[in-house]
Amino acid sequence: MYYDFFQQYKERFKIGGIVLLIPVAWWGIATFIDRYDKIPVVVSVVPSDSKVMFDDKAEGNGTHYMPAGTYKVTTSKDGFDTQTETVVVTNKKEQNVVAVSLTAKSGDAKKWAKEHEADYAKNQTYGAIEAESNGKYFASKNPITTKLPYNDPYFTIGYTTNNDQSITLTIVTPSPRYRFYAVQKIRDLGYDPTNFKVIFKDFHNPLEQK
Repeated sequence: MYYDFFQQYKERFKIGGIVLLIPVAWWGIATFIDRYDKIPVVVSVVPSDSKVMFDDKAEGNGTHYMPAGTYKVTTSKDGFDTQTETVVVTNKKEQNVVAVSLTAKSGDAKKWAKEHEADYAKNQTYGAIEAESNGKYFASKNPITTKLPYNDPYFTIGYTTNNDQSITLTIVTPSPRYRFYAVQKIRDLGYDPTNFKVIFKDFHNPLEQK
């Protein structure tokens, strides 16, 4: 019976199947084009209806596909403190995660936060994933940081972090002689000091002394 029924209406089934497949195919093509050469970024914010701006583009909770680059991310909601951070989106990270938990400021916001402590606790998981992924990416990009700070009786070599996750080396010494030794120490650690921006602190040029 079913066979006869299928044979009788098989052409209609074929047409119906094609009609159903066309929008699915278009959706798949549109999704591929939209996500092509982009990187998935997981956004997790508390409260979940907070406004999240990647530069001038609004996003929200969930996974978004974005071009690689450095973004200024601002998260805000009435009654809560606004939070702004610089986020690097790159396929060199294990995961690109932006986890933000806004601090309640107004009375109503504090009441809401008290009632949603579980949401804040859950978001700590995403925060830990973000921190671990960012830490590994930073270390892989700046391996010298695993050997710093380096402390010598006459000089200290440290670093500061820039918004794009690069670093600036800092050498603290008042002596021109030990400034030279500090630069040489960078070479001894296996790195070319000319590949870095270097800032000297507490350095006194004897030629400028009267």
